[in-house]
Amino acid sequence: MAIQRTGHVAIRVRDLEAAKRFYGDILGMKLGMEIPGQGLFFRFNSYHHDLAVFKARDGAEPASKNHAGVAHIALVADDFDTVLGMYRRLREHGVPVSRTIDHGATKSIYFSDPDGIELEIYCEVPEFDWRHNGMVRVPMDIENESAAQPISPERARAMSLRLPSDL
Repeated sequence: MAIQRTGHVAIRVRDLEAAKRFYGDILGMKLGMEIPGQGLFFRFNSYHHDLAVFKARDGAEPASKNHAGVAHIALVADDFDTVLGMYRRLREHGVPVSRTIDHGATKSIYFSDPDGIELEIYCEVPEFDWRHNGMVRVPMDIENESAAQPISPERARAMSLRLPSDL
């Protein structure tokens, strides 16, 4: 297949300054370019932009579980310590974490931006063979150090939570 990966995600927000603080100050993305009153272009490393944030029309409703469109945006962390650190950073900034999930192949935290757009930060768990065991959905006690260990294939199969309804 000629397509290689997702290049960037573009979203609309009601308040560009709130988005600038959230994505820049809290999540640590670098602001690559700003078009005053219209948009922000954030990046993680040296790529020109990973996330484009545009001003929504006045009166726009916040995102919700009932709207058609993106269910969530997933951001990859380098390891579990980074996920745990982001979890704590979000809590310190008063950002509610809606759930922490062990998917077997990944360890994830979920939260929303100021406009209700859900985000996920996760790390890979290469020791978990998702091809053999499938993807699972097990609530995770992220503050428990054992959460950094891969879920056992037996427990994963016993949980049999393979298709989450709230992606």
